[in-house]
Amino acid sequence: MSRLTLVALLAVAACRPTDPRPDVIVIVLDAVRADHLSAYGYERPTTPRIDQLASEGVLYRRAISAGTWTVTSHASLFTGRVPSSHGAYRAPGGWNAASALDESVTTLAERLGAAGWDTAAFAANEAYLDPVFNLDQGFERYETSSLYPARRLADRVISYLRWHAHWPAFVFMNVLDAHEPYAAPAPYDRLFPGKMDGVGDVNRAYLKTGILPAPDVLAHCVSQYDGELRYMDDQVARIFRQLVRAGRWDNALVVVTADHGELFGEHGMLGHGTLPWHALVHVPLIVKYPGNARRGTVDEPVSLVDVAPSILATLGLPPLPDAQGRTLWQRDGLVIAEEHASSGGVARAAYDHDGHVLFEQTDGTARRLALYDLRTDPAQEKPLAADESTTQRLATDLASLLAKLPRAPRGPVPAPDAAHQERLRALGYVN
Repeated sequence: MSRLTLVALLAVAACRPTDPRPDVIVIVLDAVRADHLSAYGYERPTTPRIDQLASEGVLYRRAISAGTWTVTSHASLFTGRVPSSHGAYRAPGGWNAASALDESVTTLAERLGAAGWDTAAFAANEAYLDPVFNLDQGFERYETSSLYPARRLADRVISYLRWHAHWPAFVFMNVLDAHEPYAAPAPYDRLFPGKMDGVGDVNRAYLKTGILPAPDVLAHCVSQYDGELRYMDDQVARIFRQLVRAGRWDNALVVVTADHGELFGEHGMLGHGTLPWHALVHVPLIVKYPGNARRGTVDEPVSLVDVAPSILATLGLPPLPDAQGRTLWQRDGLVIAEEHASSGGVARAAYDHDGHVLFEQTDGTARRLALYDLRTDPAQEKPLAADESTTQRLATDLASLLAKLPRAPRGPVPAPDAAHQERLRALGYVN
Protein backbone atom coordinates (compact mmCIF):
# COMPACT_ATOMS: atom_id res chain seq x y z
CA MET A 1 0.00 0.00 0.00
CA SER A 2 1.41 3.40 -1.00
CA ARG A 3 1.83 6.22 1.47
CA LEU A 4 -0.70 8.29 -0.50
CA THR A 5 -3.31 5.52 -0.33
CA LEU A 6 -2.74 5.06 3.41
CA VAL A 7 -3.18 8.78 4.04
CA ALA A 8 -6.42 8.76 2.04
CA LEU A 9 -7.78 5.77 3.95
CA LEU A 10 -6.92 7.37 7.28
CA ALA A 11 -8.66 10.58 6.21
CA VAL A 12 -11.80 8.65 5.29
CA ALA A 13 -11.69 6.74 8.57
CA ALA A 14 -11.36 10.00 10.48
CA CYS A 15 -14.59 11.20 8.85
CA ARG A 16 -16.67 8.16 9.88
CA PRO A 17 -19.97 9.26 11.34
CA THR A 18 -20.44 9.75 15.02
CA ASP A 19 -23.92 11.25 14.54
CA PRO A 20 -26.42 8.39 14.19
CA ARG A 21 -29.09 10.46 12.45
CA PRO A 22 -29.97 9.34 8.91
CA ASP A 23 -28.75 10.93 5.72
CA VAL A 24 -31.61 12.20 3.56
CA ILE A 25 -31.33 11.67 -0.20
CA VAL A 26 -34.06 13.12 -2.43
CA ILE A 27 -33.87 12.45 -6.17
CA VAL A 28 -36.24 14.13 -8.61
CA LEU A 29 -36.31 12.58 -12.08
CA ASP A 30 -37.36 15.59 -14.12
CA ALA A 31 -40.37 15.01 -16.44
CA VAL A 32 -40.78 11.32 -15.58
CA ARG A 33 -44.26 9.79 -15.59
CA ALA A 34 -44.96 6.88 -13.27
CA ASP A 35 -46.28 4.48 -15.88
CA HIS A 36 -42.95 4.41 -17.75
CA LEU A 37 -41.07 2.90 -14.80
CA SER A 38 -40.81 -0.86 -14.77
CA ALA A 39 -41.41 -0.67 -11.01
CA TYR A 40 -44.93 0.50 -11.90
CA GLY A 41 -45.59 -2.35 -14.31
CA TYR A 42 -44.21 -0.87 -17.54
CA GLU A 43 -43.36 -3.63 -19.98
CA ARG A 44 -39.92 -2.22 -20.84
CA PRO A 45 -37.15 -2.67 -18.23
CA THR A 46 -36.47 1.04 -17.88
CA THR A 47 -35.51 1.24 -14.19
CA PRO A 48 -34.01 -1.98 -12.78
CA ARG A 49 -32.10 -0.28 -9.95
CA ILE A 50 -35.05 1.85 -8.93
CA ASP A 51 -37.16 -1.33 -9.02
CA GLN A 52 -34.75 -2.79 -6.47
CA LEU A 53 -35.17 0.33 -4.32
CA ALA A 54 -38.92 -0.29 -4.34
CA SER A 55 -38.32 -3.78 -2.99
CA GLU A 56 -36.39 -2.25 -0.06
CA GLY A 57 -38.96 0.40 0.82
CA VAL A 58 -42.45 1.61 -0.05
CA LEU A 59 -43.83 2.15 -3.53
CA TYR A 60 -46.70 4.63 -3.63
CA ARG A 61 -48.79 3.66 -6.65
CA ARG A 62 -50.97 6.78 -6.76
CA ALA A 63 -48.60 9.66 -6.04
CA ILE A 64 -49.71 12.98 -7.50
CA SER A 65 -47.51 16.00 -8.16
CA ALA A 66 -48.91 19.29 -6.93
CA GLY A 67 -47.97 21.00 -10.21
CA THR A 68 -47.41 20.34 -13.89
CA TRP A 69 -43.97 21.91 -14.33
CA THR A 70 -40.68 22.45 -12.59
CA VAL A 71 -40.86 25.64 -10.52
CA THR A 72 -44.24 25.11 -8.95
CA SER A 73 -43.84 21.38 -8.27
CA HIS A 74 -40.37 21.74 -6.72
CA ALA A 75 -41.68 24.56 -4.53
CA SER A 76 -44.43 22.20 -3.33
CA LEU A 77 -41.93 19.41 -2.71
CA PHE A 78 -39.70 21.69 -0.63
CA THR A 79 -42.45 23.43 1.38
CA GLY A 80 -45.25 20.88 1.80
CA ARG A 81 -47.66 23.43 0.29
CA VAL A 82 -49.86 23.32 -2.80
CA PRO A 83 -49.14 26.04 -5.39
CA SER A 84 -52.06 28.28 -4.34
CA SER A 85 -50.45 28.42 -0.89
CA HIS A 86 -46.76 28.90 -1.75
CA GLY A 87 -47.34 31.31 -4.66
CA ALA A 88 -44.48 30.20 -6.94
CA TYR A 89 -46.24 29.64 -10.25
CA ARG A 90 -46.79 31.22 -13.66
CA ALA A 91 -46.80 34.99 -13.72
CA PRO A 92 -47.96 37.65 -16.16
CA GLY A 93 -45.35 38.26 -18.79
CA GLY A 94 -45.47 35.18 -20.95
CA TRP A 95 -45.82 31.43 -20.83
CA ASN A 96 -42.30 30.97 -19.39
CA ALA A 97 -42.55 33.63 -16.68
CA ALA A 98 -42.78 32.46 -13.07
CA SER A 99 -42.79 34.06 -9.66
CA ALA A 100 -40.11 33.03 -7.20
CA LEU A 101 -40.79 31.37 -3.86
CA ASP A 102 -41.24 34.08 -1.26
CA GLU A 103 -38.48 34.15 1.34
CA SER A 104 -41.03 34.03 4.16
CA VAL A 105 -41.91 30.41 3.29
CA THR A 106 -39.87 27.88 5.27
CA THR A 107 -38.33 25.06 3.25
CA LEU A 108 -37.27 21.52 4.07
CA ALA A 109 -33.61 22.47 3.55
CA GLU A 110 -33.91 25.35 6.02
CA ARG A 111 -35.44 23.09 8.65
CA LEU A 112 -32.80 20.35 8.16
CA GLY A 113 -29.92 22.81 8.04
CA ALA A 114 -31.02 24.39 11.32
CA ALA A 115 -31.17 20.91 12.89
CA GLY A 116 -27.57 20.09 11.93
CA TRP A 117 -27.78 18.41 8.53
CA ASP A 118 -25.32 19.35 5.81
CA THR A 119 -27.48 20.58 2.91
CA ALA A 120 -26.47 20.33 -0.72
CA ALA A 121 -28.41 20.49 -3.99
CA PHE A 122 -27.30 19.39 -7.45
CA ALA A 123 -29.92 20.55 -9.94
CA ALA A 124 -29.42 19.83 -13.63
CA ASN A 125 -32.42 21.96 -14.68
CA GLU A 126 -30.54 25.25 -14.94
CA ALA A 127 -33.50 27.13 -16.41
CA TYR A 128 -36.13 26.62 -13.70
CA LEU A 129 -34.04 25.63 -10.69
CA ASP A 130 -31.91 28.74 -11.04
CA PRO A 131 -31.37 30.44 -7.66
CA VAL A 132 -33.40 33.43 -8.91
CA PHE A 133 -36.51 31.38 -8.11
CA ASN A 134 -35.43 31.12 -4.43
CA LEU A 135 -35.63 27.33 -4.40
CA ASP A 136 -32.09 27.35 -3.01
CA GLN A 137 -33.37 28.57 0.38
CA GLY A 138 -31.63 26.60 3.12
CA PHE A 139 -28.99 24.88 0.99
CA GLU A 140 -25.37 25.51 1.97
CA ARG A 141 -24.28 24.25 -1.44
CA TYR A 142 -26.49 24.78 -4.50
CA GLU A 143 -25.08 23.78 -7.88
CA THR A 144 -26.78 24.01 -11.28
CA SER A 145 -23.89 24.31 -13.72
CA SER A 146 -22.72 21.47 -16.00
CA LEU A 147 -24.80 18.72 -14.38
CA TYR A 148 -26.16 17.35 -17.66
CA PRO A 149 -26.00 14.58 -18.78
CA ALA A 150 -26.61 12.48 -15.68
CA ARG A 151 -23.08 11.06 -15.62
CA ARG A 152 -21.78 14.53 -14.79
CA LEU A 153 -24.32 14.92 -12.02
CA ALA A 154 -23.48 11.49 -10.60
CA ASP A 155 -19.76 12.31 -10.68
CA ARG A 156 -20.33 15.53 -8.72
CA VAL A 157 -22.63 13.92 -6.17
CA ILE A 158 -20.25 10.99 -5.63
CA SER A 159 -17.36 13.43 -5.14
CA TYR A 160 -19.43 15.41 -2.64
CA LEU A 161 -20.40 12.30 -0.70
CA ARG A 162 -16.82 11.02 -0.71
CA TRP A 163 -14.95 14.14 0.30
CA HIS A 164 -17.26 16.89 1.55
CA ALA A 165 -20.49 15.62 3.11
CA HIS A 166 -20.48 15.35 6.87
CA TRP A 167 -23.00 13.24 8.75
CA PRO A 168 -25.88 13.62 8.58
CA ALA A 169 -26.39 15.12 5.11
CA PHE A 170 -29.40 16.21 3.08
CA VAL A 171 -28.62 15.79 -0.61
CA PHE A 172 -31.13 16.86 -3.25
CA MET A 173 -30.71 15.94 -6.92
CA ASN A 174 -32.64 16.95 -10.03
CA VAL A 175 -31.82 14.60 -12.93
CA LEU A 176 -32.76 16.18 -16.26
CA ASP A 177 -32.11 13.58 -18.95
CA ALA A 178 -35.69 12.43 -19.64
CA HIS A 179 -36.73 16.04 -20.24
CA GLU A 180 -37.35 17.18 -23.80
CA PRO A 181 -35.76 17.15 -26.32
CA TYR A 182 -35.77 13.34 -26.41
CA ALA A 183 -32.31 12.10 -27.37
CA ALA A 184 -30.92 9.17 -25.39
CA PRO A 185 -27.13 8.72 -25.51
CA ALA A 186 -25.64 5.69 -27.24
CA PRO A 187 -26.15 2.79 -26.68
CA TYR A 188 -29.35 3.67 -24.81
CA ASP A 189 -30.80 5.30 -27.94
CA ARG A 190 -31.31 1.85 -29.49
CA LEU A 191 -32.11 -0.08 -26.32
CA PHE A 192 -35.85 0.00 -27.05
CA PRO A 193 -37.49 -0.28 -30.49
CA GLY A 194 -38.87 2.72 -32.31
CA LYS A 195 -35.87 4.94 -33.04
CA MET A 196 -35.94 6.71 -36.41
CA ASP A 197 -32.79 8.20 -37.90
CA GLY A 198 -32.87 11.81 -39.00
CA VAL A 199 -35.63 13.02 -36.68
CA GLY A 200 -35.11 16.63 -35.68
CA ASP A 201 -36.20 18.54 -32.59
CA VAL A 202 -39.77 17.28 -32.33
CA ASN A 203 -40.62 19.43 -29.33
CA ARG A 204 -39.51 22.65 -30.99
CA ALA A 205 -41.59 21.87 -34.07
CA TYR A 206 -44.64 21.13 -31.90
CA LEU A 207 -44.14 24.35 -29.94
CA LYS A 208 -44.12 26.31 -33.19
CA THR A 209 -47.10 24.66 -34.91
CA GLY A 210 -49.18 23.02 -32.19
CA ILE A 211 -49.48 19.97 -34.46
CA LEU A 212 -48.74 16.56 -32.94
CA PRO A 213 -46.05 14.46 -34.63
CA ALA A 214 -47.07 11.45 -36.72
CA PRO A 215 -47.53 8.16 -34.79
CA ASP A 216 -44.16 6.76 -35.89
CA VAL A 217 -42.43 9.95 -34.74
CA LEU A 218 -44.23 9.75 -31.39
CA ALA A 219 -43.02 6.13 -31.11
CA HIS A 220 -39.50 7.43 -31.76
CA CYS A 221 -39.92 9.98 -28.95
CA VAL A 222 -41.08 7.27 -26.55
CA SER A 223 -38.16 5.00 -27.48
CA GLN A 224 -35.72 7.79 -26.68
CA TYR A 225 -37.54 8.78 -23.51
CA ASP A 226 -37.42 5.19 -22.28
CA GLY A 227 -33.74 4.96 -23.19
CA GLU A 228 -33.09 8.12 -21.19
CA LEU A 229 -34.85 6.56 -18.22
CA ARG A 230 -32.58 3.52 -18.38
CA TYR A 231 -29.53 5.77 -18.64
CA MET A 232 -30.64 7.79 -15.60
CA ASP A 233 -31.30 4.57 -13.69
CA ASP A 234 -27.72 3.45 -14.32
CA GLN A 235 -26.36 6.78 -13.05
CA VAL A 236 -28.59 6.74 -9.96
CA ALA A 237 -27.26 3.23 -9.31
CA ARG A 238 -23.72 4.64 -9.18
CA ILE A 239 -24.77 7.09 -6.45
CA PHE A 240 -26.45 4.31 -4.50
CA ARG A 241 -23.28 2.19 -4.71
CA GLN A 242 -21.26 5.07 -3.27
CA LEU A 243 -23.64 5.29 -0.32
CA VAL A 244 -23.23 1.55 0.24
CA ARG A 245 -19.43 1.76 0.04
CA ALA A 246 -19.39 4.62 2.55
CA GLY A 247 -21.59 2.72 4.99
CA ARG A 248 -24.35 5.33 4.62
CA TRP A 249 -26.99 3.26 2.83
CA ASP A 250 -28.74 1.16 5.48
CA ASN A 251 -29.63 4.10 7.71
CA ALA A 252 -30.40 6.52 4.88
CA LEU A 253 -33.81 7.93 4.05
CA VAL A 254 -33.97 7.79 0.24
CA VAL A 255 -36.75 9.32 -1.87
CA VAL A 256 -37.07 8.90 -5.64
CA THR A 257 -39.84 10.85 -7.35
CA ALA A 258 -40.53 13.26 -10.23
CA ASP A 259 -41.70 16.85 -10.49
CA HIS A 260 -44.23 16.00 -13.22
CA GLY A 261 -44.74 13.57 -16.07
CA GLU A 262 -44.79 13.99 -19.85
CA LEU A 263 -47.56 13.73 -22.44
CA PHE A 264 -47.00 11.80 -25.67
CA GLY A 265 -50.17 12.58 -27.57
CA GLU A 266 -52.64 12.14 -24.71
CA HIS A 267 -55.30 14.87 -24.88
CA GLY A 268 -53.69 16.04 -28.12
CA MET A 269 -50.57 17.31 -26.39
CA LEU A 270 -46.81 16.75 -26.28
CA GLY A 271 -44.66 17.72 -23.31
CA HIS A 272 -45.80 19.21 -20.00
CA GLY A 273 -46.77 22.44 -18.23
CA THR A 274 -50.36 22.20 -19.40
CA LEU A 275 -53.64 21.20 -17.75
CA PRO A 276 -53.19 18.75 -14.85
CA TRP A 277 -54.22 15.60 -16.70
CA HIS A 278 -53.61 12.37 -14.83
CA ALA A 279 -50.90 11.20 -17.24
CA LEU A 280 -49.03 14.41 -16.45
CA VAL A 281 -49.34 14.61 -12.64
CA HIS A 282 -49.19 10.89 -11.79
CA VAL A 283 -45.54 10.56 -10.77
CA PRO A 284 -43.36 7.86 -9.24
CA LEU A 285 -42.76 7.97 -5.51
CA ILE A 286 -40.56 5.38 -3.85
CA VAL A 287 -39.22 5.80 -0.32
CA LYS A 288 -36.61 3.70 1.46
CA TYR A 289 -36.97 4.44 5.14
CA PRO A 290 -34.01 4.17 7.57
CA GLY A 291 -33.35 0.57 8.43
CA ASN A 292 -36.13 -0.47 6.01
CA ALA A 293 -38.60 0.39 8.77
CA ARG A 294 -41.49 0.60 6.29
CA ARG A 295 -41.92 -1.65 3.28
CA GLY A 296 -44.60 -2.59 0.80
CA THR A 297 -47.02 -0.92 -1.58
CA VAL A 298 -49.55 1.83 -0.90
CA ASP A 299 -52.55 2.11 -3.22
CA GLU A 300 -54.17 5.18 -1.65
CA PRO A 301 -53.55 8.57 -3.31
CA VAL A 302 -50.75 10.67 -1.81
CA SER A 303 -49.22 13.98 -2.78
CA LEU A 304 -45.72 15.32 -3.24
CA VAL A 305 -46.63 17.88 -0.57
CA ASP A 306 -46.57 14.92 1.83
CA VAL A 307 -42.87 14.21 1.21
CA ALA A 308 -41.33 16.99 3.34
CA PRO A 309 -43.69 16.36 6.29
CA SER A 310 -42.86 12.65 6.11
CA ILE A 311 -39.11 13.30 6.11
CA LEU A 312 -39.36 15.59 9.12
CA ALA A 313 -41.63 13.21 11.04
CA THR A 314 -39.27 10.28 10.34
CA LEU A 315 -36.38 12.33 11.72
CA GLY A 316 -38.34 13.49 14.76
CA LEU A 317 -38.26 17.16 13.71
CA PRO A 318 -41.11 19.71 13.95
CA PRO A 319 -43.37 20.12 10.91
CA LEU A 320 -43.10 22.96 8.44
CA PRO A 321 -45.33 25.93 9.30
CA ASP A 322 -48.57 26.17 7.29
CA ALA A 323 -47.85 23.00 5.32
CA GLN A 324 -50.90 21.23 3.89
CA GLY A 325 -49.00 17.99 3.45
CA ARG A 326 -49.53 15.12 5.85
CA THR A 327 -47.20 12.22 6.52
CA LEU A 328 -47.47 9.60 3.81
CA TRP A 329 -48.84 7.13 6.36
CA GLN A 330 -51.51 9.55 7.60
CA ARG A 331 -52.75 11.03 4.32
CA ASP A 332 -56.50 11.54 4.05
CA GLY A 333 -58.77 13.96 2.24
CA LEU A 334 -58.43 15.24 -1.30
CA VAL A 335 -55.13 15.25 -3.15
CA ILE A 336 -54.89 18.18 -5.57
CA ALA A 337 -52.74 19.25 -8.52
CA GLU A 338 -52.84 22.76 -9.93
CA GLU A 339 -51.83 24.71 -13.00
CA HIS A 340 -51.97 28.50 -12.69
CA ALA A 341 -52.09 30.25 -16.05
CA SER A 342 -50.19 33.49 -16.55
CA SER A 343 -53.56 35.10 -17.38
CA GLY A 344 -54.86 34.30 -13.88
CA GLY A 345 -56.98 31.24 -14.58
CA VAL A 346 -56.50 28.04 -12.59
CA ALA A 347 -57.02 24.40 -13.53
CA ARG A 348 -57.17 21.79 -10.76
CA ALA A 349 -57.42 18.04 -10.47
CA ALA A 350 -58.82 16.79 -7.15
CA TYR A 351 -58.42 13.08 -6.32
CA ASP A 352 -60.50 11.15 -3.82
CA HIS A 353 -59.80 7.71 -2.36
CA ASP A 354 -62.38 5.97 -4.55
CA GLY A 355 -60.64 6.48 -7.89
CA HIS A 356 -62.46 9.67 -8.90
CA VAL A 357 -60.77 12.82 -10.11
CA LEU A 358 -62.63 16.10 -10.37
CA PHE A 359 -61.33 18.45 -13.05
CA GLU A 360 -62.01 22.12 -12.29
CA GLN A 361 -61.17 25.09 -14.50
CA THR A 362 -61.78 28.70 -13.47
CA ASP A 363 -60.95 31.93 -15.23
CA GLY A 364 -62.28 34.43 -12.70
CA THR A 365 -65.80 34.54 -14.12
CA ALA A 366 -66.76 30.93 -14.93
CA ARG A 367 -66.18 27.56 -13.29
CA ARG A 368 -66.26 24.32 -15.32
CA LEU A 369 -66.34 20.89 -13.71
CA ALA A 370 -65.79 17.40 -15.10
CA LEU A 371 -65.67 14.13 -13.17
CA TYR A 372 -63.68 11.05 -14.21
CA ASP A 373 -63.42 7.55 -12.79
CA LEU A 374 -59.84 6.36 -13.26
CA ARG A 375 -60.82 2.78 -12.40
CA THR A 376 -62.86 2.47 -15.60
CA ASP A 377 -61.32 5.33 -17.60
CA PRO A 378 -57.58 5.49 -16.83
CA ALA A 379 -56.92 7.61 -19.93
CA GLN A 380 -59.36 10.23 -18.62
CA GLU A 381 -61.36 10.44 -21.84
CA LYS A 382 -65.01 10.04 -20.74
CA PRO A 383 -66.35 12.42 -18.09
CA LEU A 384 -69.16 11.05 -15.92
CA ALA A 385 -71.82 13.56 -16.82
CA ALA A 386 -74.57 11.75 -14.91
CA ASP A 387 -72.79 11.45 -11.54
CA GLU A 388 -74.00 14.73 -10.04
CA SER A 389 -73.80 13.68 -6.39
CA THR A 390 -70.10 12.73 -6.52
CA THR A 391 -69.30 15.85 -8.55
CA GLN A 392 -70.98 18.12 -6.04
CA ARG A 393 -69.42 16.33 -3.07
CA LEU A 394 -65.92 16.71 -4.46
CA ALA A 395 -66.55 20.29 -5.59
CA THR A 396 -67.71 21.19 -2.07
CA ASP A 397 -64.71 19.45 -0.48
CA LEU A 398 -62.35 21.22 -2.88
CA ALA A 399 -63.86 24.64 -2.21
CA SER A 400 -63.59 24.04 1.55
CA LEU A 401 -59.94 23.00 1.25
CA LEU A 402 -59.04 26.04 -0.85
CA ALA A 403 -60.85 28.42 1.51
CA LYS A 404 -58.67 27.29 4.43
CA LEU A 405 -55.31 27.60 2.66
CA PRO A 406 -52.73 29.93 4.18
CA ARG A 407 -51.36 32.00 1.32
CA ALA A 408 -47.82 33.31 1.14
CA PRO A 409 -47.06 36.52 -0.72
CA ARG A 410 -46.09 35.88 -4.30
CA GLY A 411 -42.38 36.23 -4.71
CA PRO A 412 -40.71 38.50 -7.26
CA VAL A 413 -40.79 37.65 -10.96
CA PRO A 414 -37.18 37.37 -12.14
CA ALA A 415 -36.43 39.60 -15.11
CA PRO A 416 -35.59 37.54 -18.21
CA ASP A 417 -32.07 37.81 -19.53
CA ALA A 418 -30.21 36.39 -22.51
CA ALA A 419 -28.60 33.56 -20.54
CA HIS A 420 -31.94 32.41 -19.12
CA GLN A 421 -33.56 32.54 -22.57
CA GLU A 422 -30.77 30.36 -23.93
CA ARG A 423 -31.31 27.81 -21.17
CA LEU A 424 -35.03 27.77 -22.00
CA ARG A 425 -34.19 27.30 -25.68
CA ALA A 426 -31.95 24.33 -24.86
CA LEU A 427 -34.87 22.67 -23.05
CA GLY A 428 -37.22 23.24 -25.99
CA TYR A 429 -39.39 25.87 -24.27
CA VAL A 430 -38.73 28.65 -26.80
CA ASN A 431 -37.82 28.69 -30.48
